[in-house]
Amino acid sequence: MRQFIKPIAAGLAAMLVLSGCVTTRDYSQMTPAERKMREQADVYNQTVAEGAVLGCLVGIGIGVLASSRSNRGQNALIGCGAGAVVGGGAGAYIANKQESYATREQQLDAMIADVRTENERLAGLVTTTRQVIADDKARIEQIDADLAAGKITLAQAKTKMASVDDNTAYLDNTLTELRKRQQTYVDAAAQTKTGSAKQNAAMQAEIGKLETQIAQLQAERDALVQRRTVSRVG
Repeated sequence: MRQFIKPIAAGLAAMLVLSGCVTTRDYSQMTPAERKMREQADVYNQTVAEGAVLGCLVGIGIGVLASSRSNRGQNALIGCGAGAVVGGGAGAYIANKQESYATREQQLDAMIADVRTENERLAGLVTTTRQVIADDKARIEQIDADLAAGKITLAQAKTKMASVDDNTAYLDNTLTELRKRQQTYVDAAAQTKTGSAKQNAAMQAEIGKLETQIAQLQAERDALVQRRTVSRVG
């Protein structure tokens, strides 16, 4: 069993620090808008990681209990992997609601409230991201102008452009996690269609709003990438 402890611990540690590995810049080097964008988006990465860790721990328990002594460690690893997938998705989310609320109607009401809160939070992130991207576009224009005028070298231009590329990478990761979150709600709604027609409609409406806002965030990111692609810096 001991030979499997280190791989499991390493996996858990990787899940916990995953969201912290996205950006390569120090917060002190960021603008207020850039810091705010990361603070607003970090909740998605942290929640996904926590869910995966919880699922892993549950999976380890199941794997150990269902195993003989000879293959207990191997099944613990398998249980961790399977649990991490479920823990970060609809399975764990629905299980949490079932434990917290007595009836399916109450569970669905709680899910609707969750997606509504998600939409409110995401609206703030979209607004902040638009400011960051507007600043980045202006930064690209200035870098290109300075490079064309010979005020800076190509190496210096690339250094200045690193902050734009870092913001883009952070947005890419955030969009990935947001789509995972959206899919969790879609799957959960599909598995809990036992409420009233009004509840089901409300859930679908909130999921639709979430999808729209994710699309808006994607469009902002794509506009930045398009401007970055035609930069003189390359």
